[in-house]
Amino acid sequence: MLMKKSEFIQIKGLDLKELKVKHRALREEIANLTLDKNMKKLKDLKTISKKRKDQAQILTVIRQKELLQELESKIETQKEVKADFKTKRSKKV
Repeated sequence: MLMKKSEFIQIKGLDLKELKVKHRALREEIANLTLDKNMKKLKDLKTISKKRKDQAQILTVIRQKELLQELESKIETQKEVKADFKTKRSKKV
């Protein structure tokens, strides 16, 4: 049940919305598995911990993508500020 390397690479290729949908589905699945465990229906108790690990990997990828977007937007604004500064400076001379 653990995510294979190929699945993990595929998850890294998804965009944020798709990742959040996958996270929500996993969270619901973990909740259902926990209910099954509490009602003594679940045979393999390791399934929950495996799903939690998958969830943690997805959350890690989501956070990485969010940080990357923040960094890209900061770089873009810095470039705009530098370009504005250069144009103002060239007009003075």
